[in-house]
Amino acid sequence: MARRPGRLRRSRPRAGGYRVRSHRARVAVLRLLLASLMLTLVARLAFVQLLDEHKPIQTAGQTHVGTVAVPATRGEILDSRGRVLVGNESTHVLTVSRETLQAQPDQGVATLTRLARVLGTTEADLAQEITPCGVKVPAPCWTGEPYQPVPVATSVSDAVVLAVSEHAEQYPGVSIGTQTVLDYPGGTLAAHVLGYTGAVSAADQKTNKSLADADTIGRSGLESSYDAILRGVDGQSRVELDAQGNAVASAGSTPAQSGDTLVTSIDASVQALAEKSLSDQIAASQKSGNAAPSGALVVMDPHTGRIIAAASYPTYDPAEFVGGISVADYQKLIAPSANSPLLSRAIAGQYAPGSTFKLVSLSDDFGNGSINANGTYPCPGSLDVDGRIKTNYDSESFGGPISPAFALQVSCDTFFYAPAVAEYESDQARIAAGQQPLEQLQAMAKAFGFGSSVGVDLPADEQADGSIAGRASRLADWNANKSEYCAEAKSGYPDESDPTTRAYLTQLASENCTDGWRYRAGDNADLAIGQGETTVSPLQLATAYSAMVNGGTLYAPTLGWAEVNPAGKVVKTITPKVVRKVPVPASTLEFFGDSLHFEDSHSVSGALAFDGSPIKTLIGGKTGTAEVYGKQDTSWFASWGPVAPGAKVGTAKFVVVGMVEQAGTGASAAAPMVRKVFEGLLGANGPAVLPGSKPASTLPKVSP
Repeated sequence: MARRPGRLRRSRPRAGGYRVRSHRARVAVLRLLLASLMLTLVARLAFVQLLDEHKPIQTAGQTHVGTVAVPATRGEILDSRGRVLVGNESTHVLTVSRETLQAQPDQGVATLTRLARVLGTTEADLAQEITPCGVKVPAPCWTGEPYQPVPVATSVSDAVVLAVSEHAEQYPGVSIGTQTVLDYPGGTLAAHVLGYTGAVSAADQKTNKSLADADTIGRSGLESSYDAILRGVDGQSRVELDAQGNAVASAGSTPAQSGDTLVTSIDASVQALAEKSLSDQIAASQKSGNAAPSGALVVMDPHTGRIIAAASYPTYDPAEFVGGISVADYQKLIAPSANSPLLSRAIAGQYAPGSTFKLVSLSDDFGNGSINANGTYPCPGSLDVDGRIKTNYDSESFGGPISPAFALQVSCDTFFYAPAVAEYESDQARIAAGQQPLEQLQAMAKAFGFGSSVGVDLPADEQADGSIAGRASRLADWNANKSEYCAEAKSGYPDESDPTTRAYLTQLASENCTDGWRYRAGDNADLAIGQGETTVSPLQLATAYSAMVNGGTLYAPTLGWAEVNPAGKVVKTITPKVVRKVPVPASTLEFFGDSLHFEDSHSVSGALAFDGSPIKTLIGGKTGTAEVYGKQDTSWFASWGPVAPGAKVGTAKFVVVGMVEQAGTGASAAAPMVRKVFEGLLGANGPAVLPGSKPASTLPKVSP
């Protein structure tokens, strides 16, 4: 019988059968992978143990070597006669071995408690201080090696030393040793020049792998710029450590190499004289009713470019930074009420130079032929420039044309306005004809080193560039500040209480908003007398006047003189570099110096301040009185000497530049201050502070 189609019987698969087979396959693959990994590990282990020639020796007593950096003694900084400006002194340091404490039954709690009472701190703070830093251990903590004794107190008093050493059994793991720290025998003397040091940071170690946690690094001044030679080379103390990291034996050591000594051109006696003259004048100016919050003095050897003294007021004590300055003390130094004591006004300050800038103006006027030495030119009490009246000091006039020499002596501003305006108009004609302006006055200022860093051997951010007013600088300033000018013009200075001042500032902001990019004839006239937007540092002015004295050589001044190794051998002599020869004939420079040489008369700028001094006729100088909006005038005096009557200006051994902020005219503050410096240099009232009244010319002998 035939079967009916469609009735074939098939066996039904068991539920989940496919999933069971899939699971078993995956397990098999996983087992295969694990077996492969185990085989790889066994093979690697066999290679390391049996075949690798550098295989480790696995024993229960295995040790390895750890190293502890031994900081090098930092090199000294000496003055030009070999006297110590920054030295070293040994102090007691108290260290705690965390390993020894951890081995105590109470893990050192009792020891730390006793030690905390002696040091005037807490057990918890000490415990935190000696705990190695880690992800879960925030500062303060120990950043060195775990097996290294941790210094917990430096410059320890004799009382603490006795308390610990006479009861050593009560202080297991606590040791008294010595360390070398920087010493400043002169206190604040030359602080801005010397600079200060600080502890090494993680950022420092990132850029310099050779730095250790315990190292000291220069942070400012000469300490920073000559850090590489002063720091020396760290040594190493090697320790054998067991498997748990505990020290079990010494493994030898490599001694540290002390840093080299830096001999500077600074003379400590001249520096002290300059700082005292400056602080005394600040006090005198304040007593007479002037604000006089700050000032600076620079003494240079014009023939070598070496700086003999650089004083700034206010100042600070670099010893505060030894071992690390506290947050509270640092905040005091940078507080607005402190008046920026960390700023070196002598080198990094920027101020309108006033009439001391006429060295540049006269050189330009003689160079372009607008005036000559034998001619006479007007010196009116006032002059209309750009529709604005510009005047002499107290609108002084001398009744007729005067010579360039007399114009310098009486500091006639209007005498110098006319050539500057004529030069500006010639440049405008060139621009109208599609040509570039010459800006000869600006070019002469740049030739004398203004508007760019002097290149002194200090960190770049510790020396001022200054500024020179001109078309390009005016446009750049306007582009950078236009939105601010316009916003101020719109707001009208609502916080200004005085209506007259508010109206003036609003009008000025409005003009700057729309036309602030324009450089006008009046701006060039202001430049000619060191006003307006032109600024210089006292050191820049000193280098420019040094070029006048030495016949036209502009130096990049230096403070460092020589590098001497620990054996007392001169490794390197540091010589000031010649930047350029100023494009001014020697006859023009001599004319400037001769015109301003002091005589018995009072017509020469600043001579009145030297009345009664036995050195008066040996000095030449130019005063400057710079106006600053909303403040009292800045007092300047740039000078040189000694120059005997009839001798050439090039015989001067010193250039001295003094500046006092908000102290009135140059003759009333800066000149009397500089007089004291010259009297000390030349021995007017006793022995001269410098042997022979001349700069040091040979390096001092440095003992090993």
